[in-house]
Amino acid sequence: MGLSIDPIRPYLTTARWAAVIILVIAWAWFWHGQGAAKWEGKYNTEQAAHQAALKAHAAVLAGLAKATAETAAKARAAALALAHDRTDNDDRYDKKVDDAKHARDDLAAALRRGDVQLQPWWQCGAATGSDPGAAAALAEGEDAAADLRAADTAATVEDADHADAWISWLQDELTSTRRQAVAAGCAVEPEP
Repeated sequence: MGLSIDPIRPYLTTARWAAVIILVIAWAWFWHGQGAAKWEGKYNTEQAAHQAALKAHAAVLAGLAKATAETAAKARAAALALAHDRTDNDDRYDKKVDDAKHARDDLAAALRRGDVQLQPWWQCGAATGSDPGAAAALAEGEDAAADLRAADTAATVEDADHADAWISWLQDELTSTRRQAVAAGCAVEPEP
């Protein structure tokens, strides 16, 4: 018997290995393509979602910038109105203080002239008894005491008017501040 060499057999083994390698490469290429398409789809979806989120954030930021500008404009307008109100309140206060000083001067002059009389409890009592010297001493001091009473009474009236002016100024400031805080959007007006 002779040795028979199959001329195809060595090529058949090589062909088998080549087929296996080609199948493995085809399988890897197919699944790589499938994975790439799958991940590319996910990437595109993520990218679109990211772009949409960026647009939404930009819209929110634009809205915040607009609201900030509007609030700043309201605050500036309220600050200017408050400054104007404060100037008006100060002018009214100064006028009331000047009026109180004039009222003091007018009252003191009217008391000295006798045009205005004090209530009896504000006047000094008359001398009693039979001592004529006491009555003379009382008459001498009466002129000086009358001037003191007139000045003191006028100063008391001025102080009262000044206190009224101060209270009125404080109330005007509080009302103006509250009104401007509501106008600026920094506070809410309570419901009645």
